[in-house]
Amino acid sequence: MSPKQDDKDQKPRSKAQIQSDMAETRERLVANINRLKAETAPPVLIAKVKAKVAGVFINMETGEVRRERVAAVAVTVVGLVVVRRGLKARSRRRELERLREVVWVPVPRSAVTPEVARVARTAAELAPGPATPPVTTASLATGQVPLAITES
Repeated sequence: MSPKQDDKDQKPRSKAQIQSDMAETRERLVANINRLKAETAPPVLIAKVKAKVAGVFINMETGEVRRERVAAVAVTVVGLVVVRRGLKARSRRRELERLREVVWVPVPRSAVTPEVARVARTAAELAPGPATPPVTTASLATGQVPLAITES
């Protein structure tokens, strides 16, 4: 039978039946929404996460701490800290090496650490000869701009 024939064979529903079906559906929807709200409340989610973490680090049957797992996490955290510090020190060394090559860089005073300031002073002391005077609009107007910088 086709769906059209099924519709013809069924008796038409009364207004009261349709309203009762809608009320039942509405009640089911409200119950489902309330259940979802209860399951996704922050305290419930936090409790689930805590239980899951506890299940990883604590043997639920005996209640004992799983030392091998705690040790693995501790070793991982310490390893990450050591690697991060090593990378930071490496980047700091490279930054200082680059700074030694530079004679002058405009840097805000707040960004200069004592270590960088010491290296900058050393670089300035070791710089060859007098510094080239800055080019200003007045020196441009009078034609006092060097066309080429030559070492003496």
